[in-house]
Amino acid sequence: AVLRRLALNIARAHPDTKISLRGKLKRAAWDDSFLVDMLLNMR
Repeated sequence: AVLRRLALNIARAHPDTKISLRGKLKRAAWDDSFLVDMLLNMR
């Protein structure tokens, strides 16, 4: 449960508003560069 909450918080912190939260999680699972971008854009 802690890891899921962490993943959701990282996805929420990403500034891209055109992609839904579920879409961000799926895209991060498939695209390593998007995952790195999400991790680097954390506050």
